[in-house]
Amino acid sequence: MKPSKRRWALGAGYVFFGALALSAAEAPHAAPAPAPSTAAKAETSITTAVTEASPHAAAHAPAETAHAPVAERPVAAKTEVQPPAAHGAAPALVSASGSEHAPTKAAPAAHGAAAEAAAVHDDNPSAKSKAAEALANLTLARSFRRNQDWGQAIPLYEAYILENPNSPELPMALLELGRTYAQSGANEAALSRFYSVLDMAVNQEGASLAQGREVAYSAQYEIAQTQMALGRHAQAARLFRGMRKLPLIDVDRANIYLSCARALKLSGDKPGAVEEYQTLLQSFSDSPVAPEARFELSVVYAELGRRDDALREVLSLFERQKSSGSSDETWRYWQRRAGNQLANMFYSAGNLPEAAELYGKLLQLSGDARWRWPLLYQVGLVAEQMKDFAKAKVTYTELAAAKAEGLTAEVAELPKLAQWRLEHLKWAERMDAELNSLKPSA
Repeated sequence: MKPSKRRWALGAGYVFFGALALSAAEAPHAAPAPAPSTAAKAETSITTAVTEASPHAAAHAPAETAHAPVAERPVAAKTEVQPPAAHGAAPALVSASGSEHAPTKAAPAAHGAAAEAAAVHDDNPSAKSKAAEALANLTLARSFRRNQDWGQAIPLYEAYILENPNSPELPMALLELGRTYAQSGANEAALSRFYSVLDMAVNQEGASLAQGREVAYSAQYEIAQTQMALGRHAQAARLFRGMRKLPLIDVDRANIYLSCARALKLSGDKPGAVEEYQTLLQSFSDSPVAPEARFELSVVYAELGRRDDALREVLSLFERQKSSGSSDETWRYWQRRAGNQLANMFYSAGNLPEAAELYGKLLQLSGDARWRWPLLYQVGLVAEQMKDFAKAKVTYTELAAAKAEGLTAEVAELPKLAQWRLEHLKWAERMDAELNSLKPSA
């Protein structure tokens, strides 16, 4: 692909830490893709599942967000609804209205298969057989890819692309091949295939360009993500910023801002990352990724030494009404994750009042012993260090008397530790009293 065309295409992410850690099982599942709108101006998402999980989601998301991989999806433009397919025809794989391929994920785009079959004359059995074989190979490649058998999928994709240069399935096959290479760790090969998708989009005209733009937008997104995987974070940030010029719907714009913020943070530009997070939260406050973005922003604030701003962002997760775009499960997860991480950070740094406030908020989120007992112990430790012995006593007493079954050995040991802390408090109070008695009277 010529440099000028690439530029054109690309211009248009002693503390009881162990028991408080969130397990992968507690992580929310990725929200299902929204149903396509029936309004005159349909809006679809660049991150709606096309086949399976994104090849880059786990690699590019920060460690704290790797639990919820972003679904692989074509970029969606704010475009008019295309005319409905003829009666009996299967839905298109990628359309302006957001319809995806047929229900079986391994199946190819039905409109492409139908077009291929229609191009074969009834009196040409050889051509029919060749088309059927190509379609079978593409279907098999998708099946291997769905089962994460990259070694089997890649040769089939390559053969299909080589032998079917005029197939309407070619852009999607190239995109899927690029994602397969990325999933297998061959990022440079992935980049080559993604650029080939853009090359096809640049050279297409008329209806072909309109029909393939969602796939081309997806390729741009994957190029930026692949640059992230290669450690070229500043370049990835520039690419994500360039994608803002595309006619994307709000859910995708929010994801682009989030990816850009992560890229800037990884490149060392934390102030720039803060701006991206702030813009996302101001412009797309109801986005499904808003709680996650707020958590990541609070961490960046803490790393920049902006303690008050970090605390404000975490507390907003507890005080603000749940985002209409996020599930209850997702919202609760980020409340726990943000509160836990920032509270531990404050505690380790000796910022005890802030840690106490956050631990108190976290206690209100669940009555489950696996969640509550470690927090009670931590609240007691903070109160003890703040010389609030009365609060420490109440907290340790509650924990020492608590009973539950089915807990890990680490959590089950906490009531015994609380009882030991109570004995230590009695000794500490006696020592304080004796020391005070030795002080000369005023």
